[in-house]
Amino acid sequence: MVISSIIRALDSLGLLESGPGRECGLPETGYLGVVRRCLASVGWFDGNAGSAAWTPSGRAALRHRDHLVEAGRFLARFSGSAPGSWKTPWDAETSDAFSAAVGRLEEWRAGSEQDEFVGACLEGTLLVPAMLSLRAHEGSERLPQDVERLLALLGWVDSECGWTSKGRAFRNFSDEFGLAASYLPMLARLEELLRGELVVSPGGDEWHREQELNVQTGSAARSRYFADADPIFREMFAHGRPPAFIADMGCGDGSWLAHLHSMLGDSVRYVGIDSSRIALDDARQKLQAAGVPDPLLLLGDVASPQELRAQLAGHGLSIEDGLHIRSFADHGRTYRGGSSSDVPGSASGAYVAPDGMPLSATAVEADLIAHLERWKPHIGKHGMVLLEAHCVPPQVASQHLGTLHSVAFDTYRGLAHQYPVEYSTFMDCSRRAGLTAVSHLERRYPSTLPFVAVSVNRFVCAQPNPLEVVQLRGRNEQPPAAAAAGQDLATTPQANDWHPEPGSDLDDGRGLHELLYFDGDLSQPRRWSSGATGVVVREVMAAINARAEQARRGDVIRVLDYGAGTGLASIELSKICIAQDLPERLAGLGIGFELHLVDLPHGWFAQGYELLKDVPWARFHSLRGDGGQFRDLLDVMDGDHVDVVMANMVFHLLREGPMRHAAASIAAVLAPGGKLVFNAPDLAPATRNSVLFHDPNRLLRRHWLNALDAADPSVLPTPLREAVAHARSAQSLNAQERADRRILPTPQSIEGVVTALEQFMTGTTTSQTFELLAEENLSTALVPSNQAEYLAEITDRTIREAAIRHIVREYVFPEISAGPAGTGLGYNVEWKFGVFERP
Repeated sequence: MVISSIIRALDSLGLLESGPGRECGLPETGYLGVVRRCLASVGWFDGNAGSAAWTPSGRAALRHRDHLVEAGRFLARFSGSAPGSWKTPWDAETSDAFSAAVGRLEEWRAGSEQDEFVGACLEGTLLVPAMLSLRAHEGSERLPQDVERLLALLGWVDSECGWTSKGRAFRNFSDEFGLAASYLPMLARLEELLRGELVVSPGGDEWHREQELNVQTGSAARSRYFADADPIFREMFAHGRPPAFIADMGCGDGSWLAHLHSMLGDSVRYVGIDSSRIALDDARQKLQAAGVPDPLLLLGDVASPQELRAQLAGHGLSIEDGLHIRSFADHGRTYRGGSSSDVPGSASGAYVAPDGMPLSATAVEADLIAHLERWKPHIGKHGMVLLEAHCVPPQVASQHLGTLHSVAFDTYRGLAHQYPVEYSTFMDCSRRAGLTAVSHLERRYPSTLPFVAVSVNRFVCAQPNPLEVVQLRGRNEQPPAAAAAGQDLATTPQANDWHPEPGSDLDDGRGLHELLYFDGDLSQPRRWSSGATGVVVREVMAAINARAEQARRGDVIRVLDYGAGTGLASIELSKICIAQDLPERLAGLGIGFELHLVDLPHGWFAQGYELLKDVPWARFHSLRGDGGQFRDLLDVMDGDHVDVVMANMVFHLLREGPMRHAAASIAAVLAPGGKLVFNAPDLAPATRNSVLFHDPNRLLRRHWLNALDAADPSVLPTPLREAVAHARSAQSLNAQERADRRILPTPQSIEGVVTALEQFMTGTTTSQTFELLAEENLSTALVPSNQAEYLAEITDRTIREAAIRHIVREYVFPEISAGPAGTGLGYNVEWKFGVFERP
């Protein structure tokens, strides 16, 4: 619908031959930028400055221009924004136009020259209005003749006008079509917007969209995500301090509140806020039908939490006592601006200022940060749950046509003065606003492709050190709940507990720690690793809670962090334990809790000790015995079995033999029914749309070896020339052996890991992908011990780091990010996950 409407408008403006380039004669409005971006997102137009022109695929598509223009003209008939427009049967003129359009589609499909995407455009322009119009014919025994003709052409109904399985699937999905269709009034006047004669004014008379259709179909589009967010609310109400009320800002027809009431019942009050009276009227009916007692429904704007505060106070409610939730509301906020200092401006969207002029990504991100900062003072008690939609960069969207809604979404939202940004940009803005996401509760859609179109997160206010609340007690102190129960909450240090030697060098550990946490801030883990760690921690917490239900007074629940490194998984697990008062709750039942960190003594583990040494339930153990030999885990634990083993970013480091030994050792230390939960970012195979974590490092070494073997080093770029000159005396064989020990030249496979584990346990594996940003790609290569071992031919650190920066920035990152794993801001890393149980 969106593509056909744009082609019609450009044809009307006489711009189909030249395209909407910089010299097209139109004023440089924000609307023009949105149109360019849309055409780039389907691969039809190159909007880069100085080279704006139709691409070869765009030229090929324009061979069907007459069909696309006519399709757009048919859509332009749906220009009414009055409530109920879609419930009214079509007038005779529109019905005749539809019949003619079906005839043109039949003619096009019978032709010899086909284009799959153009065909989808032509079909969509007829299907969406047709499917929505069926609302006016509900209960009819027979479909309108021309609608039946269209659906038969596409195989959606059979010869007897019965719905086929394909047709039923699309019919069940038809409500979602209305979200884009509600913006047809705006698309019908696209020429006026592009000429600068008209400006969309959200919140005014809403001429640009049909609000009733938007509200009704918007809730249908979000409903699948509501159920997926249930674990967030279950955890809060089961283990946290429940809020006095749940406030849904931008509640639409109240579907999310009604859904939550079906799960939580009358234990909490339900408040719906929306800027549309139509939405509030629909919400009142839905909530009453759902049996929600005394729902409070208010007019409000997501950009004005202070106004909401006053309204709630008028009803005897304090804004801080509520849990605030939102679905697809934050990108639709009213633009107010913000400070643009230190804002990267990384978003790829095309944005429109209130006056219709272009708005930069930097301005939009600054506004988003300021918007979230306005909410921060009000969510300190319970945080907020945000279901948000994100834009997708054109170069990524064009590679995944048919698997995402972003081409349409980014366009009609952009034209309507809304401001979606990429997922990684949204998360960065939330961090800059002083918020942090609870990683183990996050959901992303999709979870295996190089883009995120929708995310669900619970955000809380960031604390400088979220472990401080327990660290201040000291390892030997007991909190009141534990003392009252006569139960030692903390693990008493033993003589054989490991600790680093005095004066240990933490430089290497700090380097890795800052790759895992922004500036080393424990409240702000980086998304590339925290998302995958959150998957592990979520499973570990589920196992702990299940064990707690069976435990008896005097029992101790033990978790072992295998290959703990700098303590990432233990830190994230401890943060959840603190948030849920887990050790205190267990202690009140007379049950102990211990977290055992196990690794080889090195700088990374020393950093982990430094970060967690004062957490009362943490203990540290060395995997290496006094004689230098590896110790079995049961020996490490002095014969005590554990309930859960978590292995976070470990198994990809182990070759076949060590992996078999690790599997046997883990199985031996697990109690019967105990679980192993693991993730690994460098286990083959990767998918077409992802790379393994160390693939960029392998590429880095390949480029370095090519430079080292250059016939004429004098022609190399300066950083490489200096590195080669410095490395001439290095022993290359020894350096290669060190590199191969650091990063396996051929990655271990998930099949190899499973084969080792299945000798002792049963379980399943899954996979997800997570984005690693450009700066993180470089930081990975610069971790001190990584670089020293992996490029051991270069002994001078300054020269080595200069060479690494040059190779990563000039060769490695451009090569990977330009491939199918590229995300626009980084690249997509494949992670494998497993949950195994000892019989």
